[in-house]
Amino acid sequence: MKELNAYSKPAYGFSNTPFGECLIAFSDDGICALTFPEDRESGLLELERRFQNIKFTYDNYKAEKYVRQIFELKEMPELYLIGTPFQISIWEALQQIPKGKTSTYAKIAEVIGRPKAVRAVGSAIGANPIAFLIPCHRVLRTDGGLGGFRWGLEIKKKMLDWEIK
Repeated sequence: MKELNAYSKPAYGFSNTPFGECLIAFSDDGICALTFPEDRESGLLELERRFQNIKFTYDNYKAEKYVRQIFELKEMPELYLIGTPFQISIWEALQQIPKGKTSTYAKIAEVIGRPKAVRAVGSAIGANPIAFLIPCHRVLRTDGGLGGFRWGLEIKKKMLDWEIK
């Protein structure tokens, strides 16, 4: 499993997006987190929990530059996926869902060749640290319901609506 280290210059910052303020964390290797925390303090606590023993520096200039690239220029920056091989396989499958389209947990399980692993797929999707860029918001329940979303269903709906504009 990949890990961050001090040599890759891990940093973070906050910036406004069409879906509210985000915390974005990155290194020389790419973006490793994009979250929509309730507040800055909880966002930083989550970042520390996820990346234990990593000292992030504050770089709001670069954070805002990344957010502009993503949401204004609609360009895909380099991602640095840090997770188990199973999680990474799910996150890579999510990136294959076209913008403006949706899939289901069951279909994602089929795509990775594990059709009975629907619950595990849901857990891996819930552990996605890079919101929007790894489009877990595009996954719905089999009955068409929105399902869950780590940062709230209101943000999930906004993301889906924003993509079809």
